Amino acid sequence: MRRSSRVFVLRTLLWAGLLAQSVSVHAQDNLIWIELDPEDTVYLQLQEGMVVIELNPDFAPKTVEQFKKLLEEQFYRGLSFYRVIDGFVAQGGDESDLGDEHPVPMLEAEFEIDWPRKPKDKDEAKDWAPMSWTPVQKNDLFAAQTGFIDGFPAARDKAGNKAWLTHCPGAVAMARNDDPDTGSTDFYIVIGQAPRYLDRNLTVFGRVVWGMDVVQRIKRGPANQNGIIEADLDRSWIKRMRLASSVDAGELLEIYVADTNSKGFTDLLKSRRNRTQDFFDRKPPKVLDVCQVPVPARLEKSSTSRRLNQ
Repeated sequence: MRRSSRVFVLRTLLWAGLLAQSVSVHAQDNLIWIELDPEDTVYLQLQEGMVVIELNPDFAPKTVEQFKKLLEEQFYRGLSFYRVIDGFVAQGGDESDLGDEHPVPMLEAEFEIDWPRKPKDKDEAKDWAPMSWTPVQKNDLFAAQTGFIDGFPAARDKAGNKAWLTHCPGAVAMARNDDPDTGSTDFYIVIGQAPRYLDRNLTVFGRVVWGMDVVQRIKRGPANQNGIIEADLDRSWIKRMRLASSVDAGELLEIYVADTNSKGFTDLLKSRRNRTQDFFDRKPPKVLDVCQVPVPARLEKSSTSRRLNQ
């Protein structure tokens, strides 16, 4: 498993982060909670509030490495979300995606990885563990298999030789021009219906784990201008963006996410696939879209919630 931080089994029924997730009591009771790794956690402070992003170096190591370097340099501070299309994506950065000049090196595309992964050398093999796979659906519209890999919605090909992260709501990916290897600085967050047709066409390197309500408050651009926001006052601006590992202990947010390898999460999948509630006059078919399974998250200390909107 990629995460090396602490794991907890909590027997509490209702947490603030779960209220909107429609998790069954049984599944909720068996969820295992994992604390985010500060080295792969990003605090994105907007005018609208705080957004917490988990990075995924397993699927996009070079992209994550460059993104972390930019965070260390405070590159994104004072930049904005300049292209925001309602029901699609919110794109931010230095707007280099709109031109031909890239002040930061362009990245080689990281659209997919070999599956199953193998250790690079003997040293890596000593602590090697196979990558997890919690299945969701076979033969969905865009992939032979979908599932979760350490909290991230993912897909695999028919042969089982390749795996990739999917464009579910909250996915964070690198923007680019027509050439696959032109991603550099500008990134986007999926804010609407899952644009799965973008899978394996852009590098997904993270996901929003907390603050999607804040993301949904990012100012939209005009549809007839492809979401481009010309006026500064009409944009949402980035106050600060940094790794959790770089902030003072008093500023850390103890956010936990559900372990998608746990029995509780498997039970959650079953309950969403087989909807037996009396509400349904017509029972839905027993199929499940990987993007219709939000991974629960919660804030450990309620006192720290005041920092989310500072």
